[in-house]
Amino acid sequence: MATTSDPQLAGARRAVVWPLGDDPVAHAGARVTSPSAVGVGDLRAANAAAVLAAVRSADRPPRLAALAEATKLSRPTVEVLVEDLVGCGLIEEVAAAPAQGLRSPGRPARRFRFQPRAGFVVGVDVRAHSITACLADLDGRLLTVKRRAVRAGLTGRTRAGAVTATVRDAMEQAGVAAGRVCAATIGTPGLVERGNARIRYVDHMKTWAEVDIVGVVSESLGCPVAVENDANLAALGEHWRGVGTATTEMLFILLGERLGAGIITGGRLLRGHHGAAGEIGFPGRSTAEGPGLGPLAGDRGGAAGPGRARPQAGDREGSDGPGRAQRSATSAAVIAAAADGDADAVGVLESAGRRLAEGIAPILLALDPAVVVLGTSLFPEPRLAPAAELLRGAAERRAAGLLVDPPEWRLSVLGDEAILTGAVRFALSAVDRILHTKPTSLFDA
Repeated sequence: MATTSDPQLAGARRAVVWPLGDDPVAHAGARVTSPSAVGVGDLRAANAAAVLAAVRSADRPPRLAALAEATKLSRPTVEVLVEDLVGCGLIEEVAAAPAQGLRSPGRPARRFRFQPRAGFVVGVDVRAHSITACLADLDGRLLTVKRRAVRAGLTGRTRAGAVTATVRDAMEQAGVAAGRVCAATIGTPGLVERGNARIRYVDHMKTWAEVDIVGVVSESLGCPVAVENDANLAALGEHWRGVGTATTEMLFILLGERLGAGIITGGRLLRGHHGAAGEIGFPGRSTAEGPGLGPLAGDRGGAAGPGRARPQAGDREGSDGPGRAQRSATSAAVIAAAADGDADAVGVLESAGRRLAEGIAPILLALDPAVVVLGTSLFPEPRLAPAAELLRGAAERRAAGLLVDPPEWRLSVLGDEAILTGAVRFALSAVDRILHTKPTSLFDA
């Protein structure tokens, strides 16, 4: 893996394509150009990618003959490419067990399997009050998750330092060096620039948008880094490994420190022209009311509007003021009481569910999703599941009364890790593009 001082890496980082994000070049309009010649090196890289894909897709570790048949390449060519892939650590040879009751007179056939821990990706979930980082292998399996509580009033620079420290903690716990990290994705509240390189606006985290968090983490890890809206990542995560895997039309509602949505349409993330698709808020309500049911609770008066939140009494922008803490404690108490069957608390949650359906009804009409997935970060313990179901059921019933073709409403099964799961998926998409084109270049120095 190249280091951060390597000009080749710097150039590669600028040119990296995030397949699940925004490609500014594609939006600028495709130019018709003459086909470029394919050099011997490119052909070898493409053939190596074909061999690697055959290894990864096989039900059991394949032999050289099976790889030659699957790729339509000659056996000698496959042997050379296999050695290349073994040399960079992407595949490994597996000792073949002899058939039961038989003794082979010669050397057993060589078999090979993918080595998912040849490299790793990092996912980060940045919130006002916490930072969570995870490390996953090239199959997307989580190795470790580290969480760190922070003050909401941190400056952007201090928060960036906490991000890199949390990532380092996760890597240290997993025993993974920076040189083996291939890509990272940071989930954040707010608006993110097209190209996934900078945060444009955050209304409740002090000076966070002024920090080049992509540059900071890139310098620390020495790999390509992207930043993406947290609700978008949660939608990706749920679509990848949650309750949305079977649909191509889905709306994910992020309930927690803020209200936001991630949109999957045609099986892909919808970001919008400015990257602000899904920043729904509620008309006349703050998008930064703090942890809990604030955005769904009763009218607080005044028209703050999405992205222009007014601090409540006792709060400063990005603060840990008493108003914010009180709303968080109140919401948690209501949720716990509703889960225990308290009639008043049940009424509050059902009212919140109805208000949610009413608030997003125009979006449902415009997008016509098959499924609406409700994030369950507010319901972190199994004993709170009845409260989550109260919210979901009330929203689904109200939507059915408002829409001709109402969607199905489901609860997230990923809970508080939906954003992290989406961050891993986002980072892996860039790594997979390399593995599908020039796999041996993944660890070029």
